[in-house]
Amino acid sequence: MNENERVEEQATVRLMRWPEVEEITGLSRSTLANMAANGRFPEPVQVSAHITAFLSTEVAAWFQELKARRVHYQGAGTWKRHGTSAQQSATPI
Repeated sequence: MNENERVEEQATVRLMRWPEVEEITGLSRSTLANMAANGRFPEPVQVSAHITAFLSTEVAAWFQELKARRVHYQGAGTWKRHGTSAQQSATPI
């Protein structure tokens, strides 16, 4: 990565506090914390002694990864995961 790319990447990264992440994901703080602990969501970073936040690029990457887990509803409560032939009962995240 050259210096211009590094500067450009740093310019697009920003800190996102918990309320903002909750708002854009539609998930509660406890759900996000559990998902982060299980490796299913980016972990927050310690900004100061009393402040944790998420890196915007990591949250954006998580949204991009969701596309690969898209499900297609087949009707009557069953769905098919994109790229598979197995049908399963629809379950929440």
